[in-house]
Amino acid sequence: MLEEINFIALIPYVFVTTFTPGPNNISCAAAAARWGMRRTWGYLLGIGMGFFVVLLLAGAFSGVLISTLPALEGYLRWVGAAYILWLAYGIARSESREGVEGGEPLRGFAKGFMLQFANPKAILFSVTLYTAFLGPILARPAPVFLSAALVAAIGFTSVMSWAVFGLGIHRFLQNPLHHRIVNVGFSLLLVWTAAGVAGIL
Repeated sequence: MLEEINFIALIPYVFVTTFTPGPNNISCAAAAARWGMRRTWGYLLGIGMGFFVVLLLAGAFSGVLISTLPALEGYLRWVGAAYILWLAYGIARSESREGVEGGEPLRGFAKGFMLQFANPKAILFSVTLYTAFLGPILARPAPVFLSAALVAAIGFTSVMSWAVFGLGIHRFLQNPLHHRIVNVGFSLLLVWTAAGVAGIL
């Protein structure tokens, strides 16, 4: 079974796709930069758990997804782009007179979890993973579960890495002007991501 899987193509696909900029990674960096790691944990855990569930669903229902995804992909892209733009708006307008520790986090576990179901990158990645790379294991629930857990762990490592990057510029953001510039920068990255998701770029 494992000898039928092309790991030479699979491993780069998983790492490049999960670690490159996307809604999860950029929003995690912005959240950690804004509120620090302690107040971002819920969002990170929500993303990790939501991504795991999306992977499980893709592994369990890959046959149905293959037949229905072409019809749904266009709608999914626009819903995802709208959600990403909403995140960009929230980041761009977030300010606090008390500094980066003030205010309430814009996101938590539930928002991180739900983002995965409006995130075309996560959904298309998951469907492609099981249909193009892991087809030989689809008939076995245990390998599907284990592969979903492993890939979700890699994805969680990615969002953690981006959050640590955001945390690294936390002190820099004590200056209100710096804080504003970085927020706008993250927001523009998300707008660019949304345009790519919608197929505009």
